[in-house]
Amino acid sequence: MIRIAVVEDDDAYAQTLAGYIRRYVAESKEALACERFADGMTFLEEQRGGFDIVLLDIAMPHMNGLEAAKRLRAQDENVCIIFITTLAKYAIRGYEVNALDFLVKPVEYELFRIKLQKALAHCRRSRAETFGIVTAGELRRVRFADISFVESDKHYLIFHVGKDELRARGSMRDIREQFLRNGFAAIRNSTLVNLAHVDGFTGSEVTVGGAVLPIARSSKAEFLQALAAWVGKE
Repeated sequence: MIRIAVVEDDDAYAQTLAGYIRRYVAESKEALACERFADGMTFLEEQRGGFDIVLLDIAMPHMNGLEAAKRLRAQDENVCIIFITTLAKYAIRGYEVNALDFLVKPVEYELFRIKLQKALAHCRRSRAETFGIVTAGELRRVRFADISFVESDKHYLIFHVGKDELRARGSMRDIREQFLRNGFAAIRNSTLVNLAHVDGFTGSEVTVGGAVLPIARSSKAEFLQALAAWVGKE
């Protein structure tokens, strides 16, 4: 399911965009969900992550779309932003927040459909490269490449992303195969490490992202084989 947020203060235009999305769903049979927010400030206060595409009006009360986009981008590096504006010159500033595209009002359905298809293709690529983590009641999409290692602790998984530790309910069994397909290797039943983040190893320990982690005997041969294959690719 792809989730789309429509952040638009004009009720009639918000309804038009929602109608375009419903029409696209009927034509394409894509699984899309749409939610409307009346302005940027309300969106930032009420959304809890998990949106794949944000259709964001630039001219809105309380907080304009550009400022809302800057704050949103600080929370989510991967969300797809499409600006909606009456003047294209304002949308050019969207490059400051890595916006995917922009739409100039009034928008005809055929152009909207083309832009939406572009955004959906972007989302599919992004989902293949990212992993969704539900932490503190919010969904965060994190690139596999940015996760240095994952460890399990009872009923929780701890994802080490830079200096952050993202804690989410789950088991290693639930994620193991997906992570192994994305450049990780097991060093024990409770720990998967990103091979791209391995800085060194000894007979019993591996250094990953500045952390020194013990290698279980039962996992050592498989880990070394995976590391050698990874280094060979590099």
